This record gives sequence, C-alpha cells and structure tokens, in this order.
Amino acid sequence: MTVSTRSTPDVSISPGTARALILAGLLPFIGLAIGSVVMDGAHAAMLHLPLVGYGAVILSFVGALHWGVALTHPTASQRDRTVLMSWSVVPALLGWVALMAPAGADLLLLASGFWAHLAFDWRAARRHALPGWYLPLRIVATSIATLCLLAPLLLGGGHHLADPHAWPTATGEVPDACPVFPRHKAASGITSL
Repeated sequence: MTVSTRSTPDVSISPGTARALILAGLLPFIGLAIGSVVMDGAHAAMLHLPLVGYGAVILSFVGALHWGVALTHPTASQRDRTVLMSWSVVPALLGWVALMAPAGADLLLLASGFWAHLAFDWRAARRHALPGWYLPLRIVATSIATLCLLAPLLLGGGHHLADPHAWPTATGEVPDACPVFPRHKAASGITSL
C-alpha cells in the first residue's frame, strides 16, 4: 500500500505556549513532592505511588517526543529515524520498571531516566533542527521534575519509603517496610522520622 506524502505541515508552537504547558505539567510533581515532605509519615507514604506514577507517565511522554521528531523531520536519514524511534520507547520502559521497583529505587530510576533523556535530547537538538527554546525549557523542566522526585528522599526522612501500597492502620500508622529508614517514636509520642 502506498501512502501519498505531502509536505510536512507547519507544526510550530510558540515558546510561550510550550512554557505554559510544561509549567502546568510540573504542578503535580511540585504538589506531590511538597506533600511528601511536609505531611506526616502515613499521609506522605500515600503520596509516594502517585508521585512515581506521574513520573513514569511524564517520562514516557518526553520519550514519545522523539517518535514525533522521527516522523516529522524532513531531512532525517533512515538511521536517524530508527535511532529516534528506538530511543523513544526507552523512557516508557524505564517508567514501567520504576513502577515495580522498591520504594526509593523507583524515584532514583525516574530521576536518572529524566537526565538520560535530556542527554539524548541534547544530541538530537544538535543533529536535528529543534526549536531554539526547546533545550533551555527541557533543562528547567528536567531540573524541577528531578528535584521533586528526589525531595522525598533528601528531605522527607524516609517515611515515604514505607510500603507505598500499604494503607494506614486504624491508628494512622503505615507499616514500616524499609529497614534503611525505620520510624521511631519522638519524645512527644508522635511517630516521626
């Protein structure tokens, strides 16, 4: 079957629109990270899985951008198209693995995936005519997303590392499933980290 090919349509987008959409996409990262850090252990642990899930979804999305570049870039060689399309599925696979990884490792895997993808973006931007605003915006977005993914590890004291699938008990406690950051009783008798 032969498909008629026409000139590639103008798919340009203004930097302002892209910036607004990317910033809106960062809001769940920011909200979940803040909640994971400031909430008590039981509630913070319940935010872990949504944070990992959103990270996996967005990592998949940024990977898919290269599929779009491969399809629409008029001067890309067949080899370049193959590399772009092959790479575009790697972030989705990393996100999928992160969903099954132990708590803590999942966040590190996602953060690493975002930076690996940014490195690939850097290479693609030099090789293909991506808009000049794309890389600076990706650097900012990657920095914010990874800070949000790492904030619970660095600032949350480890309470989010309790089993993210466990719901709080009647007393509000989340079963401790992480030997690295065991919870202890504070002097006030309130569970803290």
